[in-house]
Amino acid sequence: MSQSIDKIAEKHTKNEMKKRDGETYIAVGLFLVALGIPVIIATYWAMERPNAAIVNVICGLALLGVGTGAIAYGWRLFRQATKKTS
Repeated sequence: MSQSIDKIAEKHTKNEMKKRDGETYIAVGLFLVALGIPVIIATYWAMERPNAAIVNVICGLALLGVGTGAIAYGWRLFRQATKKTS
């Protein structure tokens, strides 16, 4: 009953891996920015409690910062992978 399954290892070039990683970083960055925007907007409703407003602003800015950094790094990787050599 035991049958062996032949596994074929896929070979990926360095540029293909960089391109895929860049796309992943961009997607994660967009997700974090999409989470940070509502947190910043929600700060308006937390203004009655200054401590809550400060926490909201700091968390929202942290999400936006990390998301923007991930997008920039992913864009850089993607551009390096797709750069044409003459």
